[in-house]
Amino acid sequence: MSAPLTTAPSMTAPLTYLVTGGAGFVGSHLTDALLAEGHTVVVLDDLSTGDRANLAAAWPNPRLRFVRGSALDARLVAELAGRCDAVVHLATEGDRAVAEAARQHGRRLLLASASEERGESHDGDVTVVHLYDTVGPRQSPARGAVVPRLAERAVAGLPLTIHGDGTRRLRCTHVADTVDALLRLLAEPAAVGRAFDVCGTQETAVADLAGVIVERSGSPSPLRFVPCEAAYEEVESHRPDAAPLRELTGWEPALGLLDIVDAALVDAGGAFGVVTTAEARV
Repeated sequence: MSAPLTTAPSMTAPLTYLVTGGAGFVGSHLTDALLAEGHTVVVLDDLSTGDRANLAAAWPNPRLRFVRGSALDARLVAELAGRCDAVVHLATEGDRAVAEAARQHGRRLLLASASEERGESHDGDVTVVHLYDTVGPRQSPARGAVVPRLAERAVAGLPLTIHGDGTRRLRCTHVADTVDALLRLLAEPAAVGRAFDVCGTQETAVADLAGVIVERSGSPSPLRFVPCEAAYEEVESHRPDAAPLRELTGWEPALGLLDIVDAALVDAGGAFGVVTTAEARV
């Protein structure tokens, strides 16, 4: 199943963006989208979790520049930020160096994170974005991502391992919708100085999600619950809410849970007769 990468309104003038972590899962999709809109992208990535292969489609584009390095390298980050019009920080480290470089050069900064605690104290032209349960192509099941891991096991006919009682709840968002949200926020001056959640509209327990994956794939895989220590239980300290994002930008996720599951099964090599009709969307 394929979907348009973004439905966000195009940004007016071509800009140069510094994208830290741009060879990663979300970063590479954002890089593709920015290039498609006519912008120039400088990707900074040390490839500790990213992969050059994620940029395969972008690599021939003359408006892409790849710099192998760390967002913790304050001197390098400052040098690159000074050459760019705006900064998108997706790397898992280097918040302080990136924020200081953006402030020093008067650059707008969009700081995206999977943690609601990250980036809230930064000053300047900063937009903080919290990403919840983003799913899609280039996401590695080896890094603990729930949906691709379960999809991979279902396609292989292996038991779907669920840690804990399976009641932990997810708000899955397809990476195409996540990138759409990021583009809309980059194009919106009123987003500066605010924080936004990017999350799907449907909340689903992990056990229920596993059941959907088994049903959609037609796999014989059973569910296997594995106890986990309380220390490793996730504590929900913030209930994600995309209403502020929707009210400011008009963003709505185009892909629902079944679309996300179907795409994950296809990415995992599934051929169990996955249903992808419009009527099946949720």
